Amino acid sequence: MGVLKVLFVLLCGFGLLVATLMLTAKDPLTFLNLPSLILVFGGTIIATFISYPFKTIKQAVSEAWAAIKAGQQKNNIQERISHYSEAVSTLKQGALQEAEQKITTIDSPYLEMAAQMIIDNNSIDDISKVLNWRLERKRSSDQNNAMVFRTMAGYAPAFGMLGTLIGLVNMLDMMDAGDFSSIGPNMAVALITTFYGVLLANIVFKPLAVKLEQRSSEDVVMLSVAKEAVTLLSQGKPPAYTRELLNKYLEKK
Repeated sequence: MGVLKVLFVLLCGFGLLVATLMLTAKDPLTFLNLPSLILVFGGTIIATFISYPFKTIKQAVSEAWAAIKAGQQKNNIQERISHYSEAVSTLKQGALQEAEQKITTIDSPYLEMAAQMIIDNNSIDDISKVLNWRLERKRSSDQNNAMVFRTMAGYAPAFGMLGTLIGLVNMLDMMDAGDFSSIGPNMAVALITTFYGVLLANIVFKPLAVKLEQRSSEDVVMLSVAKEAVTLLSQGKPPAYTRELLNKYLEKK
């Protein structure tokens, strides 16, 4: 559902752009220039690969795609906490093997690790330290992913300006040669590269960065809820009480 929503919004945005060009430009095809697009997009990609390791870029793209596909997480976290509380309750009854089987149904590495640490008789303080470390690591990783696209959003207009300078140099060269009929087309091409840079930065790269930042905020909330669930259940709070308290927390967030 998330992918369809993003595609619909993108189509609306490009539809608005095409409609504006159709209503204002004498020849809308003037805005299609392959060399300008190659310079802006290709230059942005190359500069990004120089700035970041391939692994970082690959992870950022993967996380962006996951953020686009993802829906609401509230129901998922409630279900996972429910499975976690069942595993903890089973463990307290002394059924160690059954508790370990229930851990596999949690579908959350964060909660699965906490449950396994409880089975291994780790103290709640040690568990909290590990969960806090995982939470900070997640936050840092998400910030890096968003920064990749913010960097690309900065490079795209810069390469657009570079294309504009190239076009202006070509235009001045033709003026010097006395070919005044080519001044207009070359000036148009020079400005189109800036157009592409601004377009890619504000319709593709910046929105993806914002999407990742929003997704990161949601993930931090979900992991904070999971951590609180671990703490409450480890203190002996009833699962029903824990679920009710965390549901109120989720609704507030």
